[in-house]
Amino acid sequence: MQALSSNQHKRYHIDILLLVTTIVVSVIGLVNLLSTKILPEGGFGDLESFLKQLLIVIIGFVLYFVLSKVELTYLKYWQVLLIIYLVTLFLLIATLLFAPTINNVKRWLIIAGFQLQASEVAKLTVIILTASIMSFKEKYNQWILFILSFVLVLPLVILIYLQPNGSMSILLLSLWFLISFLGLSNPFRNFLLVTILISITGAFLLSSITGNLIWYLLLIPAVILAVFLYYAKSSSKILLISSIVVGLLIGAVTSIIWGNVLHDYQKERIEVFLEPSGKEEDMGFNVNQSRIAIGSGQIFGKGFGNGTQSKRDFLPEHETDFIFASYAEEFGLVGSLFLIFVYAVLILICFFKSIQTTDNKMLSLISLGIGIQILLQVFINIGTNLGTIPATGIPLPFMSVGGSATIMTLLSLGILQNIHNTVESKLNVKGKEILDIYD
Repeated sequence: MQALSSNQHKRYHIDILLLVTTIVVSVIGLVNLLSTKILPEGGFGDLESFLKQLLIVIIGFVLYFVLSKVELTYLKYWQVLLIIYLVTLFLLIATLLFAPTINNVKRWLIIAGFQLQASEVAKLTVIILTASIMSFKEKYNQWILFILSFVLVLPLVILIYLQPNGSMSILLLSLWFLISFLGLSNPFRNFLLVTILISITGAFLLSSITGNLIWYLLLIPAVILAVFLYYAKSSSKILLISSIVVGLLIGAVTSIIWGNVLHDYQKERIEVFLEPSGKEEDMGFNVNQSRIAIGSGQIFGKGFGNGTQSKRDFLPEHETDFIFASYAEEFGLVGSLFLIFVYAVLILICFFKSIQTTDNKMLSLISLGIGIQILLQVFINIGTNLGTIPATGIPLPFMSVGGSATIMTLLSLGILQNIHNTVESKLNVKGKEILDIYD
């Protein structure tokens, strides 16, 4: 019985739903990319980017299975975390120093003909680093761990911003905050505190952008929640005062950043978001063309290879930033809803794995972080295509052309597959131990 139990522990358990969902969304991405290569007069155009993306997906799946068998307990050791962190830091610094300038930005390192985007590596690093640090909250003060994780993530955010890549730096900060925030105790209280902080910060920032004092009305819910929390939880008074002070400080700093730090194109993206029709000749043109492409797809789309907006170059960046608009034009509302459904399944798998591993805080937060990352990217990219979010340049997982983004997403899902294997192995071992006792 003992030998059988040991062999059972070594079995490899595959999450079929996770694997099939990943394959489906990868195939959708490749099919959609191939459709953009069909020329208006018929036949295929240059297939170089398609073949390259196909090779990247194959390599990504190989790494997916390799990483699914790696022992994840090593991520608890600070030496391993330090190596991951320093490698990421080195890649980001090397990008600033040695990467070629493409479209006025330095984001891609050229290594043996392959373009490596270090900011994509940083996303997974932030997830692993934050989850591992916050998993020690039973041994150390959780607020010290919260601050420590922020101090470590901040240099990565700054280096990415200097590329410049403001949208990716905000995404990294959001990832860090949501993972660390959900890793804290008393999430309801923390939610109220964060709502107060965001309301105060938002009031200052939006007032600076628009010059309209009406945005200070955001302070009203902050005041109401502050009064509620002050009298409801006497032990939270210090945290409440801290959140108000931090909100005021961040609000003042963001106002200064808006006026003196942000580049013109970054301001323009936000202004177009607030009034897209008013700047059609600039950034608003891209959003309007995206809306036209999505609307022209109607219910069932124009069919594979029959898109006109992307074929005739009316739709900008139709293989990257506005890939969803290109897809919606050819496959319509039905195809778009199916794609969103597949993403929803993938995200729910991540969250379910997080619930399954609540006894292991690190694995639970890593699963949660991977789900949040995919959710944010899907939400931001599709929102950009619909014109409900400022144009950011955040890729749509598996759909947008990009080697680094695709490989790092598959690596993340490989870790999720590893977590599933760990969970199932423990359940089988426990079940076998129960049978041993029964026998």
